Amino acid sequence: MMLWNACAEKTKLALGNGDLLPLTSDDIIYQQEGVNYIVNLLTDNMEIKHSPAVSAQDPFIAPYTHCDYIKDMDTDYVCLLNRFPIVVPHLLICAKDYIPQTSVLTFADFNAWVQGITRSDVLGFFNSGHIAGSSQMHRHMQLVRTSIPLESQIVNGQLPFKHAVFLYKGLNPNQLYADYLDAMESLQLNTTKLVNGLSECLPYNILLTERWMLIIPRVKNQVETLSGHGVNFSGRFLVSSEQQLAWLENYGFMRFLIDCGFEEK
Repeated sequence: MMLWNACAEKTKLALGNGDLLPLTSDDIIYQQEGVNYIVNLLTDNMEIKHSPAVSAQDPFIAPYTHCDYIKDMDTDYVCLLNRFPIVVPHLLICAKDYIPQTSVLTFADFNAWVQGITRSDVLGFFNSGHIAGSSQMHRHMQLVRTSIPLESQIVNGQLPFKHAVFLYKGLNPNQLYADYLDAMESLQLNTTKLVNGLSECLPYNILLTERWMLIIPRVKNQVETLSGHGVNFSGRFLVSSEQQLAWLENYGFMRFLIDCGFEEK
């Protein structure tokens, strides 16, 4: 809880002085096929996030010019407040040294990540590279507090795309890491390719709560003009305009998710 309390104070300060530039508007609820999907319209701050002055730098290397420092998680990981949040507040658990986002996660990654999942409303998500929706290639796991529209489908095995799900009564990093390695094998996400001596993976997302872990292989990151990333698989969508929202509503929220992954045969 202390992490989220510290983050609340930093968030208040950053919103007050203009350091925090939220990427989304208020939640809009769209019901489709019995699910209350959450949709957010993107703000103009997205242009600032992708401007050369911001995107050319690695924001997860000290002195953290585009994030606010919250605390060290341990000797190798730091918790930062994302200055471009999709939900306020939005935390990042980052490796202090550069590790590629596309290499296999380690026990240390999970050990640092779970320290932020201290409430029932916390959703962790991980995007393994560009095709999985990552805009930064430096190892980072993300944390927000949100309701999860697709939770019932996730825990009851009702997702129509290829995935692995593990149910928990509390998080143990050893168990998480073992289950993750099993899923990477069963979903055929490992490769023989090495980058900087580290094993590369095919693209995938992880969603993590106190209650379950979901791993989804990805095949692409864009359907028509709409990009997708890990948080979409919780039932939350980010759209750039009313027109894009109308397209998504017509196309189908779940159909979009199936297209981003592999349809279950």
